[in-house]
Amino acid sequence: MSSTTRPRVRRLIGVALLIGLAFFAVMPAAAQDGGVNGTPGETTIHVVQRGETLFGIAMQYGTTVEAIAETNGITDPRYIAVGQRLLVPNAQAHTPGAIVWHTVSPGDTLPTLTHAYNTTVESLAAANYITNPARLVIGQELTISQGAAGSAQAVPGGLHHVQPGENLYRIALNYRVSVNALLVVNGFSSPVPVFPGQRIWLPGSDGTALTELPPPFVACTVSPNPAIQGKTISLHVTTAGPAVLSGTFMNSPIHVAAEGSQHYALIGVHVFTASGVYPLALTAAAPDGTQTTLTLRLKLVDGGYGTEDILLAAEQEDLLNPTVTEPEWERIATIMSGFSEQRHFDGLMGLPSTGAITSGFGTQRAYNEGELNTFHSGTDFGGAPNSPVLAPAAGIVVMADTLPVRGNATIIDHGWGVYTGYWHQTAIYVSEGDIVMPGQEIGTVGSTGRSTGPHLHWEMWVGGVQVDPMQWVQQSFP
Repeated sequence: MSSTTRPRVRRLIGVALLIGLAFFAVMPAAAQDGGVNGTPGETTIHVVQRGETLFGIAMQYGTTVEAIAETNGITDPRYIAVGQRLLVPNAQAHTPGAIVWHTVSPGDTLPTLTHAYNTTVESLAAANYITNPARLVIGQELTISQGAAGSAQAVPGGLHHVQPGENLYRIALNYRVSVNALLVVNGFSSPVPVFPGQRIWLPGSDGTALTELPPPFVACTVSPNPAIQGKTISLHVTTAGPAVLSGTFMNSPIHVAAEGSQHYALIGVHVFTASGVYPLALTAAAPDGTQTTLTLRLKLVDGGYGTEDILLAAEQEDLLNPTVTEPEWERIATIMSGFSEQRHFDGLMGLPSTGAITSGFGTQRAYNEGELNTFHSGTDFGGAPNSPVLAPAAGIVVMADTLPVRGNATIIDHGWGVYTGYWHQTAIYVSEGDIVMPGQEIGTVGSTGRSTGPHLHWEMWVGGVQVDPMQWVQQSFP
Protein backbone atom coordinates (compact mmCIF):
# COMPACT_ATOMS: atom_id res chain seq x y z
CA MET A 1 0.00 0.00 0.00
CA SER A 2 1.41 3.42 -0.95
CA SER A 3 1.97 6.19 1.59
CA THR A 4 -0.64 8.36 -0.19
CA THR A 5 -3.45 5.85 0.52
CA ARG A 6 -2.79 5.35 4.26
CA PRO A 7 -4.44 8.66 5.44
CA ARG A 8 -7.57 7.80 3.43
CA VAL A 9 -7.78 4.34 5.07
CA ARG A 10 -7.32 5.90 8.51
CA ARG A 11 -10.19 8.35 7.79
CA LEU A 12 -12.48 5.48 6.63
CA ILE A 13 -11.69 3.47 9.77
CA GLY A 14 -12.43 6.50 11.92
CA VAL A 15 -15.79 7.08 10.20
CA ALA A 16 -16.70 3.41 10.64
CA LEU A 17 -15.90 3.59 14.35
CA LEU A 18 -18.06 6.70 14.77
CA ILE A 19 -20.97 4.99 12.98
CA GLY A 20 -20.55 1.92 15.17
CA LEU A 21 -20.52 4.02 18.34
CA ALA A 22 -23.61 5.91 17.19
CA PHE A 23 -25.36 2.58 16.42
CA PHE A 24 -24.74 1.20 19.92
CA ALA A 25 -25.67 4.54 21.47
CA VAL A 26 -29.27 4.19 20.21
CA MET A 27 -29.51 0.51 21.18
CA PRO A 28 -31.59 0.04 24.34
CA ALA A 29 -29.51 -1.13 27.27
CA ALA A 30 -30.01 -4.80 28.11
CA ALA A 31 -31.32 -5.40 31.62
CA GLN A 32 -29.75 -7.87 34.02
CA ASP A 33 -32.56 -10.35 33.34
CA GLY A 34 -32.05 -10.19 29.58
CA GLY A 35 -34.91 -7.77 28.94
CA VAL A 36 -34.58 -4.13 27.98
CA ASN A 37 -34.94 -1.06 30.15
CA GLY A 38 -35.51 -3.38 33.11
CA THR A 39 -38.81 -4.67 31.71
CA PRO A 40 -39.08 -8.48 31.66
CA GLY A 41 -40.64 -9.99 28.54
CA GLU A 42 -41.78 -13.35 27.19
CA THR A 43 -40.51 -15.67 24.48
CA THR A 44 -42.50 -15.63 21.26
CA ILE A 45 -42.08 -16.78 17.65
CA HIS A 46 -41.50 -14.35 14.79
CA VAL A 47 -41.73 -15.33 11.12
CA VAL A 48 -39.23 -13.35 9.03
CA GLN A 49 -40.86 -11.20 6.35
CA ARG A 50 -39.34 -9.87 3.13
CA GLY A 51 -37.04 -6.93 3.75
CA GLU A 52 -36.65 -7.50 7.50
CA THR A 53 -33.33 -7.45 9.35
CA LEU A 54 -32.42 -8.88 12.72
CA PHE A 55 -31.88 -5.37 14.04
CA GLY A 56 -35.36 -4.29 12.91
CA ILE A 57 -36.95 -7.38 14.46
CA ALA A 58 -35.15 -6.71 17.75
CA MET A 59 -36.49 -3.17 17.73
CA GLN A 60 -40.03 -4.42 17.09
CA TYR A 61 -39.94 -6.61 20.16
CA GLY A 62 -37.92 -4.35 22.41
CA THR A 63 -35.08 -6.84 22.72
CA THR A 64 -31.53 -7.09 21.32
CA VAL A 65 -29.87 -8.59 18.24
CA GLU A 66 -27.52 -10.51 20.49
CA ALA A 67 -30.38 -12.12 22.44
CA ILE A 68 -32.16 -13.31 19.28
CA ALA A 69 -28.93 -14.53 17.67
CA GLU A 70 -27.87 -16.50 20.75
CA THR A 71 -31.31 -18.09 21.23
CA ASN A 72 -31.49 -19.24 17.60
CA GLY A 73 -27.82 -20.19 17.13
CA ILE A 74 -27.25 -17.48 14.50
CA THR A 75 -23.52 -16.93 13.98
CA ASP A 76 -23.83 -14.10 11.44
CA PRO A 77 -26.73 -11.71 12.25
CA ARG A 78 -26.62 -10.31 8.69
CA TYR A 79 -28.16 -13.45 7.21
CA ILE A 80 -31.75 -14.48 7.94
CA ALA A 81 -34.19 -16.03 5.47
CA VAL A 82 -37.73 -15.04 4.52
CA GLY A 83 -40.11 -17.43 6.27
CA GLN A 84 -37.53 -18.39 8.91
CA ARG A 85 -39.01 -18.83 12.38
CA LEU A 86 -37.14 -17.07 15.13
CA LEU A 87 -37.55 -17.54 18.86
CA VAL A 88 -37.59 -14.03 20.30
CA PRO A 89 -36.60 -13.93 24.00
CA ASN A 90 -37.75 -11.14 26.32
CA ALA A 91 -40.29 -9.92 23.77
CA GLN A 92 -42.39 -7.02 24.96
CA ALA A 93 -46.04 -7.98 24.54
CA HIS A 94 -48.22 -6.23 21.96
CA THR A 95 -45.37 -4.57 20.09
CA PRO A 96 -47.02 -2.92 17.06
CA GLY A 97 -46.12 -4.33 13.66
CA ALA A 98 -44.77 -7.67 14.87
CA ILE A 99 -45.72 -10.76 12.84
CA VAL A 100 -46.26 -13.62 15.27
CA TRP A 101 -47.48 -17.22 15.13
CA HIS A 102 -50.24 -18.40 17.44
CA THR A 103 -51.23 -22.03 17.97
CA VAL A 104 -54.99 -22.27 18.49
CA SER A 105 -55.97 -23.60 21.93
CA PRO A 106 -59.39 -24.47 23.40
CA GLY A 107 -61.37 -21.28 23.97
CA ASP A 108 -59.59 -19.27 21.28
CA THR A 109 -62.01 -17.34 19.08
CA LEU A 110 -61.51 -14.49 16.64
CA PRO A 111 -62.79 -11.96 19.24
CA THR A 112 -60.38 -13.21 21.94
CA LEU A 113 -57.45 -13.20 19.51
CA THR A 114 -58.19 -9.71 18.21
CA HIS A 115 -58.25 -8.40 21.78
CA ALA A 116 -55.12 -10.30 22.83
CA TYR A 117 -53.04 -9.11 19.86
CA ASN A 118 -54.72 -5.73 19.24
CA THR A 119 -55.48 -6.75 15.68
CA THR A 120 -58.63 -6.93 13.54
CA VAL A 121 -60.89 -9.76 12.44
CA GLU A 122 -60.29 -8.72 8.83
CA SER A 123 -56.51 -8.93 9.23
CA LEU A 124 -56.70 -12.35 10.93
CA ALA A 125 -59.12 -13.77 8.37
CA ALA A 126 -57.16 -12.50 5.37
CA ALA A 127 -53.76 -13.70 6.61
CA ASN A 128 -55.05 -17.18 7.42
CA TYR A 129 -57.71 -17.70 4.72
CA ILE A 130 -60.44 -18.02 7.33
CA THR A 131 -63.89 -18.21 5.73
CA ASN A 132 -65.80 -19.59 8.72
CA PRO A 133 -64.72 -18.00 12.04
CA ALA A 134 -66.57 -20.72 13.99
CA ARG A 135 -64.33 -23.47 12.61
CA LEU A 136 -60.96 -22.74 14.17
CA VAL A 137 -59.00 -25.96 14.74
CA ILE A 138 -57.16 -26.78 17.99
CA GLY A 139 -53.50 -27.02 16.97
CA GLN A 140 -53.94 -24.77 13.91
CA GLU A 141 -51.18 -22.18 13.46
CA LEU A 142 -52.27 -18.63 12.75
CA THR A 143 -50.19 -15.77 11.37
CA ILE A 144 -51.06 -12.58 13.26
CA SER A 145 -50.09 -9.01 12.51
CA GLN A 146 -49.80 -7.66 16.03
CA GLY A 147 -51.12 -4.13 16.46
CA ALA A 148 -52.99 -4.05 13.15
CA ALA A 149 -55.93 -2.37 14.93
CA GLY A 150 -53.88 0.81 15.34
CA SER A 151 -53.39 2.48 18.70
CA ALA A 152 -53.27 0.03 21.58
CA GLN A 153 -56.61 -0.71 23.23
CA ALA A 154 -57.35 -1.89 26.75
CA VAL A 155 -56.59 -5.62 26.97
CA PRO A 156 -59.24 -7.74 28.68
CA GLY A 157 -58.20 -10.11 31.44
CA GLY A 158 -61.17 -12.44 31.13
CA LEU A 159 -64.72 -12.95 30.00
CA HIS A 160 -68.04 -12.96 31.86
CA HIS A 161 -71.37 -14.19 30.55
CA VAL A 162 -74.17 -12.07 32.01
CA GLN A 163 -76.54 -13.95 34.33
CA PRO A 164 -80.23 -13.10 34.90
CA GLY A 165 -80.64 -10.09 37.17
CA GLU A 166 -77.10 -8.76 36.65
CA ASN A 167 -76.07 -5.28 35.52
CA LEU A 168 -72.71 -3.61 34.99
CA TYR A 169 -72.59 -2.33 38.56
CA ARG A 170 -73.18 -5.79 40.04
CA ILE A 171 -70.60 -7.35 37.69
CA ALA A 172 -68.02 -4.72 38.64
CA LEU A 173 -68.72 -5.38 42.33
CA ASN A 174 -68.40 -9.17 41.95
CA TYR A 175 -65.02 -8.87 40.23
CA ARG A 176 -63.82 -5.96 42.38
CA VAL A 177 -63.17 -3.67 39.43
CA SER A 178 -64.42 -0.19 38.68
CA VAL A 179 -67.45 0.39 36.47
CA ASN A 180 -65.34 2.80 34.43
CA ALA A 181 -62.79 0.05 33.74
CA LEU A 182 -65.62 -2.20 32.51
CA LEU A 183 -66.86 0.58 30.22
CA VAL A 184 -63.41 1.17 28.73
CA VAL A 185 -62.56 -2.46 28.01
CA ASN A 186 -65.98 -3.08 26.40
CA GLY A 187 -66.06 0.15 24.41
CA PHE A 188 -69.14 1.48 26.22
CA SER A 189 -69.63 5.24 26.64
CA SER A 190 -72.03 4.84 29.57
CA PRO A 191 -73.44 2.08 31.84
CA VAL A 192 -75.74 0.57 29.21
CA PRO A 193 -78.25 -2.20 30.02
CA VAL A 194 -77.02 -5.76 29.58
CA PHE A 195 -78.93 -8.98 28.89
CA PRO A 196 -78.50 -12.61 30.06
CA GLY A 197 -75.91 -14.50 28.05
CA GLN A 198 -74.21 -11.32 26.80
CA ARG A 199 -70.41 -11.45 26.65
CA ILE A 200 -68.72 -8.86 28.89
CA TRP A 201 -64.96 -8.42 28.81
CA LEU A 202 -63.24 -7.98 32.16
CA PRO A 203 -60.32 -5.58 32.73
CA GLY A 204 -56.88 -7.16 32.61
CA SER A 205 -53.27 -6.53 31.66
CA ASP A 206 -51.04 -7.14 28.66
CA GLY A 207 -50.12 -10.75 28.08
CA THR A 208 -53.29 -12.17 29.66
CA ALA A 209 -54.45 -15.38 27.97
CA LEU A 210 -58.06 -14.94 26.89
CA THR A 211 -60.47 -17.77 26.28
CA GLU A 212 -64.15 -17.92 25.43
CA LEU A 213 -65.83 -21.04 26.77
CA PRO A 214 -69.50 -21.68 27.56
CA PRO A 215 -70.33 -21.83 31.30
CA PRO A 216 -69.66 -23.82 33.43
CA PHE A 217 -66.38 -24.39 31.49
CA VAL A 218 -63.76 -21.97 32.82
CA ALA A 219 -60.54 -23.29 31.24
CA CYS A 220 -59.47 -26.12 28.96
CA THR A 221 -56.02 -27.25 27.85
CA VAL A 222 -54.94 -29.93 25.39
CA SER A 223 -51.38 -31.32 25.36
CA PRO A 224 -49.58 -31.90 23.09
CA ASN A 225 -51.08 -29.34 20.77
CA PRO A 226 -51.49 -30.37 17.98
CA ALA A 227 -52.11 -34.02 18.83
CA ILE A 228 -49.69 -36.65 17.43
CA GLN A 229 -50.23 -40.15 16.08
CA GLY A 230 -49.36 -42.82 18.64
CA LYS A 231 -49.22 -40.36 21.55
CA THR A 232 -51.32 -39.68 24.64
CA ILE A 233 -53.54 -36.58 24.67
CA SER A 234 -53.82 -34.94 28.08
CA LEU A 235 -57.05 -32.99 28.56
CA HIS A 236 -57.47 -30.71 31.59
CA VAL A 237 -60.75 -28.89 32.18
CA THR A 238 -61.71 -26.47 34.95
CA THR A 239 -65.38 -25.86 35.73
CA ALA A 240 -67.07 -23.19 37.81
CA GLY A 241 -68.38 -25.31 40.65
CA PRO A 242 -69.23 -29.01 40.70
CA ALA A 243 -70.10 -30.78 37.46
CA VAL A 244 -69.97 -34.28 36.02
CA LEU A 245 -68.11 -34.44 32.70
CA SER A 246 -68.42 -37.03 29.97
CA GLY A 247 -67.03 -36.95 26.48
CA THR A 248 -66.22 -38.53 23.14
CA PHE A 249 -63.21 -38.37 20.85
CA MET A 250 -63.61 -39.40 17.23
CA ASN A 251 -67.14 -40.41 18.33
CA SER A 252 -65.80 -42.97 20.84
CA PRO A 253 -66.44 -42.46 24.59
CA ILE A 254 -63.65 -41.25 26.86
CA HIS A 255 -63.34 -41.47 30.64
CA VAL A 256 -63.14 -38.20 32.55
CA ALA A 257 -61.74 -38.27 36.10
CA ALA A 258 -62.58 -35.48 38.53
CA GLU A 259 -60.68 -33.92 41.43
CA GLY A 260 -63.08 -31.24 42.67
CA SER A 261 -63.62 -28.67 39.93
CA GLN A 262 -60.61 -30.05 38.01
CA HIS A 263 -61.36 -32.69 35.39
CA TYR A 264 -58.85 -34.85 33.50
CA ALA A 265 -59.04 -37.17 30.52
CA LEU A 266 -56.20 -39.20 29.03
CA ILE A 267 -56.79 -40.22 25.43
CA GLY A 268 -54.67 -42.64 23.44
CA VAL A 269 -54.35 -42.00 19.69
CA HIS A 270 -53.67 -45.12 17.62
CA VAL A 271 -50.50 -45.00 15.55
CA PHE A 272 -52.44 -45.83 12.36
CA THR A 273 -54.93 -42.95 12.76
CA ALA A 274 -54.67 -40.76 9.66
CA SER A 275 -53.57 -37.14 10.03
CA GLY A 276 -56.48 -34.72 9.95
CA VAL A 277 -59.04 -32.92 12.11
CA TYR A 278 -61.14 -34.90 14.59
CA PRO A 279 -64.02 -33.93 16.90
CA LEU A 280 -63.77 -33.95 20.68
CA ALA A 281 -66.99 -33.27 22.58
CA LEU A 282 -67.31 -32.64 26.33
CA THR A 283 -70.61 -32.46 28.17
CA ALA A 284 -70.86 -30.92 31.65
CA ALA A 285 -73.86 -31.88 33.76
CA ALA A 286 -74.53 -29.42 36.59
CA PRO A 287 -76.18 -30.47 39.89
CA ASP A 288 -79.44 -28.79 38.80
CA GLY A 289 -79.61 -31.08 35.76
CA THR A 290 -78.60 -28.55 33.10
CA GLN A 291 -76.14 -29.80 30.50
CA THR A 292 -73.64 -27.85 28.39
CA THR A 293 -71.62 -29.33 25.54
CA LEU A 294 -68.25 -27.98 24.43
CA THR A 295 -67.20 -29.20 20.98
CA LEU A 296 -63.55 -28.92 19.92
CA ARG A 297 -61.92 -29.74 16.60
CA LEU A 298 -58.46 -31.22 17.18
CA LYS A 299 -55.67 -31.27 14.64
CA LEU A 300 -53.75 -34.57 14.48
CA VAL A 301 -50.32 -34.68 12.84
CA ASP A 302 -48.08 -37.50 11.61
CA GLY A 303 -45.82 -39.16 14.18
CA GLY A 304 -42.97 -39.71 11.70
CA TYR A 305 -42.53 -43.43 12.39
CA GLY A 306 -40.26 -45.57 10.22
CA THR A 307 -40.24 -49.21 9.13
CA GLU A 308 -38.23 -52.31 10.02
CA ASP A 309 -38.04 -56.01 9.11
CA ILE A 310 -37.70 -58.64 11.83
CA LEU A 311 -36.08 -62.00 11.03
CA LEU A 312 -37.34 -64.89 13.16
CA ALA A 313 -35.67 -68.27 13.47
CA ALA A 314 -37.49 -71.19 11.86
CA GLU A 315 -38.48 -72.63 15.23
CA GLN A 316 -40.31 -69.36 16.09
CA GLU A 317 -42.36 -69.02 12.90
CA ASP A 318 -45.28 -70.83 14.54
CA LEU A 319 -45.55 -67.83 16.87
CA LEU A 320 -46.80 -65.79 13.90
CA ASN A 321 -49.80 -68.12 13.48
CA PRO A 322 -53.10 -66.29 14.23
CA THR A 323 -54.34 -69.30 16.20
CA VAL A 324 -51.52 -68.56 18.65
CA THR A 325 -51.37 -64.76 18.48
CA GLU A 326 -55.08 -63.87 18.49
CA PRO A 327 -56.17 -65.46 21.80
CA GLU A 328 -53.15 -63.96 23.54
CA TRP A 329 -53.87 -60.55 21.99
CA GLU A 330 -57.49 -60.66 23.11
CA ARG A 331 -56.46 -61.45 26.68
CA ILE A 332 -53.92 -58.60 26.77
CA ALA A 333 -56.35 -56.12 25.17
CA THR A 334 -59.11 -57.01 27.62
CA ILE A 335 -56.87 -56.46 30.64
CA MET A 336 -55.21 -53.27 29.37
CA SER A 337 -58.45 -51.60 28.23
CA GLY A 338 -59.91 -51.27 31.72
CA PHE A 339 -60.41 -48.12 33.79
CA SER A 340 -59.94 -47.71 37.54
CA GLU A 341 -60.89 -44.52 39.36
CA GLN A 342 -57.84 -44.35 41.63
CA ARG A 343 -54.75 -42.72 40.14
CA HIS A 344 -51.41 -44.19 41.23
CA PHE A 345 -49.03 -42.32 38.89
CA ASP A 346 -47.93 -38.75 39.47
CA GLY A 347 -45.65 -36.69 37.22
CA LEU A 348 -42.93 -38.14 35.04
CA MET A 349 -42.48 -41.91 34.79
CA GLY A 350 -39.08 -43.48 35.26
CA LEU A 351 -37.37 -45.85 32.85
CA PRO A 352 -38.01 -49.58 33.37
CA SER A 353 -34.46 -50.55 32.37
CA THR A 354 -30.97 -49.08 32.36
CA GLY A 355 -30.23 -50.67 28.99
CA ALA A 356 -29.92 -48.77 25.71
CA ILE A 357 -33.03 -48.40 23.52
CA THR A 358 -32.73 -50.81 20.61
CA SER A 359 -36.11 -50.25 18.94
CA GLY A 360 -38.55 -47.38 19.32
CA PHE A 361 -42.32 -47.30 19.38
CA GLY A 362 -44.45 -47.01 16.26
CA THR A 363 -42.25 -48.42 13.50
CA GLN A 364 -44.22 -50.44 10.95
CA ARG A 365 -42.98 -54.01 11.03
CA ALA A 366 -42.68 -56.94 8.66
CA TYR A 367 -41.61 -60.41 9.78
CA ASN A 368 -39.28 -62.52 7.62
CA GLU A 369 -39.66 -60.06 4.70
CA GLY A 370 -43.44 -60.27 4.75
CA GLU A 371 -45.96 -57.42 4.56
CA LEU A 372 -45.79 -54.26 6.69
CA ASN A 373 -49.09 -55.09 8.36
CA THR A 374 -48.24 -54.46 12.01
CA PHE A 375 -46.26 -52.00 14.14
CA HIS A 376 -43.91 -52.05 17.11
CA SER A 377 -46.24 -51.48 20.04
CA GLY A 378 -43.63 -50.51 22.64
CA THR A 379 -40.03 -49.52 23.33
CA ASP A 380 -37.27 -52.15 23.45
CA PHE A 381 -34.35 -51.92 25.87
CA GLY A 382 -31.28 -54.05 25.29
CA GLY A 383 -29.68 -55.61 28.32
CA ALA A 384 -27.81 -58.55 29.71
CA PRO A 385 -29.93 -61.52 30.80
CA ASN A 386 -31.11 -61.17 34.39
CA SER A 387 -30.53 -57.39 34.53
CA PRO A 388 -33.32 -55.72 36.54
CA VAL A 389 -36.74 -54.62 35.27
CA LEU A 390 -38.06 -51.68 37.31
CA ALA A 391 -41.55 -50.31 37.87
CA PRO A 392 -41.62 -46.77 36.34
CA ALA A 393 -44.51 -45.64 38.56
CA ALA A 394 -46.75 -46.90 41.33
CA GLY A 395 -49.55 -49.29 40.49
CA ILE A 396 -51.21 -52.65 41.02
CA VAL A 397 -50.05 -55.84 39.28
CA VAL A 398 -53.00 -57.21 37.30
CA MET A 399 -51.16 -59.98 35.42
CA ALA A 400 -47.98 -61.98 35.95
CA ASP A 401 -47.90 -64.99 33.66
CA THR A 402 -46.04 -66.89 30.93
CA LEU A 403 -47.43 -66.42 27.40
CA PRO A 404 -46.44 -68.00 24.05
CA VAL A 405 -45.62 -64.74 22.22
CA ARG A 406 -44.81 -62.30 25.04
CA GLY A 407 -42.98 -64.82 27.19
CA ASN A 408 -42.79 -64.06 30.90
CA ALA A 409 -45.06 -61.02 31.07
CA THR A 410 -46.20 -58.55 33.74
CA ILE A 411 -48.94 -55.90 33.51
CA ILE A 412 -49.32 -52.99 35.96
CA ASP A 413 -52.49 -50.91 36.33
CA HIS A 414 -51.53 -47.30 37.14
CA GLY A 415 -55.14 -46.03 37.28
CA TRP A 416 -57.24 -43.81 35.02
CA GLY A 417 -56.96 -46.27 32.12
CA VAL A 418 -53.13 -46.28 32.11
CA TYR A 419 -51.43 -49.70 31.92
CA THR A 420 -47.85 -50.78 31.31
CA GLY A 421 -46.62 -54.20 30.16
CA TYR A 422 -43.22 -55.90 30.42
CA TRP A 423 -42.56 -58.76 27.98
CA HIS A 424 -39.85 -61.44 27.46
CA GLN A 425 -38.55 -61.47 31.05
CA THR A 426 -36.39 -64.27 32.42
CA ALA A 427 -37.99 -64.07 35.86
CA ILE A 428 -41.02 -62.34 37.39
CA TYR A 429 -40.68 -61.10 40.98
CA VAL A 430 -44.29 -59.96 41.56
CA SER A 431 -47.70 -61.59 41.67
CA GLU A 432 -51.18 -60.51 40.65
CA GLY A 433 -52.62 -58.12 43.24
CA ASP A 434 -49.24 -56.79 44.43
CA ILE A 435 -48.86 -53.05 44.92
CA VAL A 436 -45.60 -51.81 43.40
CA MET A 437 -43.75 -48.55 43.95
CA PRO A 438 -41.59 -46.49 41.55
CA GLY A 439 -38.17 -48.06 41.04
CA GLN A 440 -39.15 -51.41 42.55
CA GLU A 441 -37.54 -54.43 40.83
CA ILE A 442 -40.39 -56.47 39.36
CA GLY A 443 -38.41 -58.94 37.21
CA THR A 444 -35.35 -59.48 35.02
CA VAL A 445 -34.53 -58.99 31.35
CA GLY A 446 -34.70 -62.12 29.20
CA SER A 447 -35.54 -63.56 25.80
CA THR A 448 -38.65 -65.64 26.42
CA GLY A 449 -41.50 -65.87 23.90
CA ARG A 450 -41.20 -64.44 20.38
CA SER A 451 -37.83 -62.77 20.79
CA THR A 452 -34.60 -62.57 18.79
CA GLY A 453 -32.36 -61.85 21.79
CA PRO A 454 -32.28 -60.62 25.40
CA HIS A 455 -34.28 -57.41 25.78
CA LEU A 456 -37.19 -55.80 27.59
CA HIS A 457 -40.24 -54.80 25.59
CA TRP A 458 -42.00 -51.97 27.50
CA GLU A 459 -45.57 -51.37 26.37
CA MET A 460 -48.18 -48.81 27.42
CA TRP A 461 -51.94 -48.63 26.88
CA VAL A 462 -54.03 -45.51 27.54
CA GLY A 463 -57.78 -45.61 27.13
CA GLY A 464 -57.55 -49.01 25.46
CA VAL A 465 -54.99 -47.86 22.87
CA GLN A 466 -51.27 -48.69 22.58
CA VAL A 467 -49.22 -45.49 22.83
CA ASP A 468 -45.59 -44.40 23.02
CA PRO A 469 -44.41 -44.99 26.62
CA MET A 470 -41.39 -42.71 26.18
CA GLN A 471 -43.73 -39.70 26.00
CA TRP A 472 -44.52 -40.35 29.66
CA VAL A 473 -40.82 -40.16 30.54
CA GLN A 474 -40.63 -36.68 28.99
CA GLN A 475 -44.11 -35.23 29.66
CA SER A 476 -45.72 -35.02 33.10
CA PHE A 477 -49.26 -36.35 33.42
CA PRO A 478 -51.97 -35.47 34.28
